[in-house]
Amino acid sequence: MKAYRRLLGGTALAVLSTFNLSAFAQRASENAVTSAEDAFGTSTGGQSIGLYSATSARGFNPMNAGNGRIEGLYFDQQAHMGSRLQRSVTMRVGLAAQSYPFPAPTGVAESAIYMPGDKRVYTLNLDYATPSGLNLVGIDYKQPLVPGKVGMELGAALWAQINDQLVNGRHWNTATIFRLTPSDTLEVIPFFYYEETRDAEASPAVYTGGAYLPPKFARDRFWGQKWADQTMNEINAGVIVKSRPFENWRIQGAVFRSDLLRPDNFVVSYRNTQADGTANLDILRYPHHRLASYSGEARASGVFTEGDLRHTVHFNLRGRETSRVFGGGGTVLFGKHTVGVVEDLPQPTFTFGRRDKDLVDQFTPGVAYVGQWANVGEASVGVQKSFYSRSFGKQGAVPGKTKSEPWLYNATLAVFATKDVTLYASYTRGIEEFGAAPDNATNAGEPMPASVTRQVDGGIRYRLTPGIVLVAGGFEVVKPYFGLSPVNLYTHVGELKHRGIEMSLTGKPIEGLNVVAGALFLQARVSGLPVDQGVIGRVPPGTPSRLLRLNLQYSHPTWHGFSLETQIDSQGSMYANRLDTLRVPAETTVSIGARYLFKVMDVNASIRGQVLNLFNSYAWNVDGASGRFSPSVSRGFAVRIVADL
Repeated sequence: MKAYRRLLGGTALAVLSTFNLSAFAQRASENAVTSAEDAFGTSTGGQSIGLYSATSARGFNPMNAGNGRIEGLYFDQQAHMGSRLQRSVTMRVGLAAQSYPFPAPTGVAESAIYMPGDKRVYTLNLDYATPSGLNLVGIDYKQPLVPGKVGMELGAALWAQINDQLVNGRHWNTATIFRLTPSDTLEVIPFFYYEETRDAEASPAVYTGGAYLPPKFARDRFWGQKWADQTMNEINAGVIVKSRPFENWRIQGAVFRSDLLRPDNFVVSYRNTQADGTANLDILRYPHHRLASYSGEARASGVFTEGDLRHTVHFNLRGRETSRVFGGGGTVLFGKHTVGVVEDLPQPTFTFGRRDKDLVDQFTPGVAYVGQWANVGEASVGVQKSFYSRSFGKQGAVPGKTKSEPWLYNATLAVFATKDVTLYASYTRGIEEFGAAPDNATNAGEPMPASVTRQVDGGIRYRLTPGIVLVAGGFEVVKPYFGLSPVNLYTHVGELKHRGIEMSLTGKPIEGLNVVAGALFLQARVSGLPVDQGVIGRVPPGTPSRLLRLNLQYSHPTWHGFSLETQIDSQGSMYANRLDTLRVPAETTVSIGARYLFKVMDVNASIRGQVLNLFNSYAWNVDGASGRFSPSVSRGFAVRIVADL
């Protein structure tokens, strides 16, 4: 590790001494707090703020709902997209989601990728964190190949990472992006991203044997097995085309490939954990897994204006072809062991079974209309017909097949009550897959069937002052509920309804102070026969009733690029088992930091330092699907340096 740190420092000095190019701020100025339009979720520059993320919004997963977008176009993501490719992720819910044609319930996760520009720019970034170690060096290069016509961006990063339980891992990634603009009406953007993970040991998973929390253990040491390594190869590639062939028409299209390979994968589980920490240890090893998907969208949009009226019509075709090969794992039982205690056990021989194969084909044509009346409001309506087919079964066996062809529709309305007040409402109906059975289920890894979902929401956006905007709304999302049955089968057990109130307050109340404040109050309820029979509780586990997040950044004009920041997260209590007899207490964490933007010899640079979980709060996270417990991250320090050369 010391040699790796010397490598980072040497690389930084070499790069800074080699290049002395005039450049404008690129990645050095990225700041999630100052760029956030609301408090519903923004991620950029290694910083994530807001209530929601691409995998969690209103208590659900937007990516599973088919709401992933790259530059506004549909993307079925299987592999991770790293910061060499992904410039930002913005969560769109409520009023912000109404600008997207053909949304589904749960909100839209909009990814923006880095675009080559018309200037040559070298970017170096260094990251370091402790005790959750992160040692990263990344280099990105933008170069106009044909000025005004062809641009290119190349990037690569190498890092060693240790998570909060000191699980080691070695990683590297690379991205290549081209931007071709042969004319003012045509833009073509091909890209390729690759990431590799090696020697990432599996974090132990803890499951209790009753209605009690696991005993606390030290969070600053690794107590799994060093031979239980994770290996992953991830690829994201695609081509985006945007064209304006006629004055009133815009055509957009994209084809994406997302591929996740797991040559080796271990699951370390401490089951039936007692109050004194003793548990039954078993380790599951899977053979080679692969998740792969082709996806894309083609859209033609016509815009027609009549006085104060603006009419937009969208003709759309969206589709995906997803292939998953998984399962077939073998488990070895190691008997009684103690949670949190370091023990080096010999690696056994694992016996594999037949893997499962899951194939999904889905294509969805649709048409939508958007009407806008200047200073009055806007309304939209969309209709889609989804053709969904799926085959699932063991390799070499006759698969089971299912089909579904539901009508999907959505409608939105926004009224500009005054120049500062907008009222909005919407209704959306979608089709969604619900992930796969967790590792502790008897049908581990089996994907859940696709089902129809629906959402209704409404609220108000109020510009309190020229610099402060309040958004407040309510929502109801209804989906089928999947959980563990009394015989430990993960299956459809009822209906899940999330009702909530979400609020966002953003802006500058005084000069130099940026505020991003969000609040979610959520009522999650399950209904169905298992609830009526008392087999499961009415409240799903792993769903907090409250989530509050406040980000503040202050920079006085006389500080010349220096700023102070803080983040406060408060999460309400939640049930931790399916009978609603155990609660995980509420948790509040505070993180503080400072950022400095500066310029040296025409080099724009920034340095950001943070103290995470300042008061070293210890809390439990619980996975609602499986009942797995994991501790919150301990207090740590992180620093990030970025220079645009």
